[in-house]
Amino acid sequence: MKIFLTFGFGASGGTSKYLTVNDHLKKKNMKYIFNLISYINCLNLVYSQNLEPEMLFPDTLRSSTDSFVVTSSNFDNIYRQFISKKDTFNLGTAGYRGVYMKISTDIDTLIIAHTNFPNDQLIKIPIASPNDTALCIIRFQGNISDFTNEYANKTKDTYKIEIPEIYELANIILYLSQCSEKTNNHPLSEYASRVEEYFRPFKNHKLIQVLNNKCLSNNLWNTYYGFRENSICFEIEENNLQYKTPYKHVYFDGVQMNGGHFRNMSYLVQDFLNQSKFQNFYNDNYSYYSKLIERQNQLLPIKQMWAWLEKEFPQRMDSYKIIFSPLIGGSHSTQKYLKGFFIRPEFQECIMFINSPESVDAKTEYSEVLKKGLMSGIVFTEIDHNYVNPASAKNINAIKDLLKNKDIWATKDAQEHYQSEYSIFNEYMTHSLFCLYINESYNEEEGREIVNQRIKLMERRGFIKFEQFNDKLIHKLKVRKRTVYEMYAEVIEIMNEIK
Repeated sequence: MKIFLTFGFGASGGTSKYLTVNDHLKKKNMKYIFNLISYINCLNLVYSQNLEPEMLFPDTLRSSTDSFVVTSSNFDNIYRQFISKKDTFNLGTAGYRGVYMKISTDIDTLIIAHTNFPNDQLIKIPIASPNDTALCIIRFQGNISDFTNEYANKTKDTYKIEIPEIYELANIILYLSQCSEKTNNHPLSEYASRVEEYFRPFKNHKLIQVLNNKCLSNNLWNTYYGFRENSICFEIEENNLQYKTPYKHVYFDGVQMNGGHFRNMSYLVQDFLNQSKFQNFYNDNYSYYSKLIERQNQLLPIKQMWAWLEKEFPQRMDSYKIIFSPLIGGSHSTQKYLKGFFIRPEFQECIMFINSPESVDAKTEYSEVLKKGLMSGIVFTEIDHNYVNPASAKNINAIKDLLKNKDIWATKDAQEHYQSEYSIFNEYMTHSLFCLYINESYNEEEGREIVNQRIKLMERRGFIKFEQFNDKLIHKLKVRKRTVYEMYAEVIEIMNEIK
């Protein structure tokens, strides 16, 4: 008997089924098939959150030999496994729409699709031969995004700067809590005063109390980032939160569910949204948000920075999105998303969370060129991690060797956030590449001031040797005839010259 079955279980997302039986299937096997279909249909009645994360296939695959074969649409090779009672075979692949894994013996064939996309999926399949048995575990890794073809086609080769409604709600809630001040994301401004005045009656809301308690612990940053950034997984439709954007998870904050702290507290967020009539406040301030977005577009030459980096590195991004709030004083971060198999993605998008342009515009003594350079540095040093990090990973042994005495390169405070040689080097490299970009994009006088500001910033952040490293990198690369990527190993060796 050969059974072709698309079969999936997961911790969430329900169960899918598709069954095809060979025409020559004998009547005596039909009872098994009907029982199997009944079993699957019963599972469809179970709510997804009640399904066990690890599921056992309801029958045993048979083999007249002592082996079976596993293939996948992702695998370049066919993997033959030999059956032994002591063996558990744990085989996995990246999950995405259309991916499957196939287990074949000389008697049975089982095709398992990632029906639980974008969540994790796992199923255990017993396999028996005349001499022994084995257990084959098939895993599909979950995906933190779910891009449609329409979205990918519409946004390819574009960028967007925005203040999403739901993201501003998250930042207002954090501003009202103790999380804001403890993370130094508590700017004082006319807008902040409007927030305080409008939402003062709700400062004792249960959600604010929960956040206050969480931000008293060592979980401060996970709470702040997890609540703030995972908010973009949601939209507000007719005053109701909907978990339906292309983003399923943004910041890994220790909560064991996609959507992190924000999704975990979404019932409290919904109550705050209803009681405060947040959308009235957002609509009243819409023209203010629009002006900030317009100003951000004036200060950030995204296309220029994007083109410069892709001239120097082989990696390619399809879309960039810059998200900001006037209630963020700093604490920038970035996340990359993809559609399809991660080795050969169909589409890649990078999101950056940054502060508003008001902080740089408050420096009335700064020229417009200097303001553009300073704001560009915030985005550039987030963007270029997409290019620097993969190059560093290919040279990881050399980086570990040269930076093994981390105290030479970073203060103890800096090492609390950047603990590995790899992460320390990437901070040196991303910020120094920004200085190189500035030197090649601005005139000498303007460029010198922007670079000096960057050097001071890196010294404040605790990267002790940045100025020396930066001077040597710019000297080495300013007349280069090869790309930065092609010279990467030589750039790493600069560390040896400083020591």
